[in-house]
Amino acid sequence: MDDCQEQKALSKDPDARIGHKTADSSFLGDKSHQGLSTERIITAATITTGEKSDGKYLKELVQKSKDAGMEIDMVI
Repeated sequence: MDDCQEQKALSKDPDARIGHKTADSSFLGDKSHQGLSTERIITAATITTGEKSDGKYLKELVQKSKDAGMEIDMVI
């Protein structure tokens, strides 16, 4: 029954944190929060540890996009 054991490797990154994509899916690492144009070009980005919420960085990403010269008509 050795093949039934789940093997997990610990991260060597001391700053890595457990984040969740869904209620059933988690990961260990970092997150990239991005602002995109309608052409799907990255206009702003912030990197955080995995447990951080996406919504907290919305205003920061909008401001970074504006500072980069983007005209923002809507946020979805």
